Amino acid sequence: MASTAVDPLFVIKGNLSYRTPIQLAPFRASGISCINFQFQRSCQKSLGNVTLHHDKWMAMRRSKFLQHVVVPMAPTAPSPAADDPDYLKKLAESYGFQQIGEPLPDDVTLRDIITSLPKKVFDIDDMKAWGSVLISVTSYVLGIFMIAKAPWYLLPLAWAWTGTAITGFFVIGHDCAHRSFARNKLLEDIVGTLAFMPLIYPYEPWRFKHDQHHAKTNMLHEDTAWHPVWKEDIEASPTLRKALIFGYGPFRTFMSIAHWLLWHFDLKKFRQSEVNRVLISLSAVFAFMGVVWPLIIYKTGIAGWVKFWLMPWMGYHFWVSKLSFPTLLIYHSECAISSNLHG
Repeated sequence: MASTAVDPLFVIKGNLSYRTPIQLAPFRASGISCINFQFQRSCQKSLGNVTLHHDKWMAMRRSKFLQHVVVPMAPTAPSPAADDPDYLKKLAESYGFQQIGEPLPDDVTLRDIITSLPKKVFDIDDMKAWGSVLISVTSYVLGIFMIAKAPWYLLPLAWAWTGTAITGFFVIGHDCAHRSFARNKLLEDIVGTLAFMPLIYPYEPWRFKHDQHHAKTNMLHEDTAWHPVWKEDIEASPTLRKALIFGYGPFRTFMSIAHWLLWHFDLKKFRQSEVNRVLISLSAVFAFMGVVWPLIIYKTGIAGWVKFWLMPWMGYHFWVSKLSFPTLLIYHSECAISSNLHG
């Protein structure tokens, strides 16, 4: 008789004959549930051995006739340790992350890879670097002029232009942090700090966290830019679920602002050796807030502050949220192939 047992934890299908009841307990491990049945005929009157496999936590063998397929029971097994290599491997595979290409030979170092690249990729183009500064500053000045002169119905266009222009400031600071803007590190730090000041983005805190992001890319607890949310947390909190739906939808810009606030102003998030440089950057952005903001308000009022600074700044966060935040934060393993997660 063809039978199917369905439970939120598993689905089992097969041609099952039955006489004697049997109960099997499902197991859950941090959102990953897996039960595989293997049938081997041992005699004409029996389907054979029914084997339950769930990684290394349990293996149970019973040789019986089946009357009822599976009776779902409450999860009883504890979650495995987050640092268990076997568990982490299975978790990664369930989300579609598999190896791409051949394994890297043991005798190949990062320096070997770097030296294999053409020399021109490391060349610093002063004309291109300072040309980008000129383009961004000119575009920003033009945007401020447009905001000052445009009628109210053209202000959104002027804000979009100006927000895009100051996104160029962020790109300049980004290149300075990556040491690809100039040959002098001090000059890069000065330019990066100045470029980030109108964005109220402290340069050194961002540089430290961005370096950590590149050093620990896609490492679950260490990457500062990639923080997927556990399935259990979403299921336990309807508020969090709605926040993610809207935060990565129409309110994506505000997710960028939240990231800006959470990661760059708390001294506890930085090593002691980094604190002095962090304080210098914080002083720079607070100086901008303490001088430029009051000047704008004095000349144009609070409405002018919103008009000339806040709205372009929101446009900048719109672009950063589109450029920086992952599109597929949460997905199911069955979507892995269609999402091209296998490379």
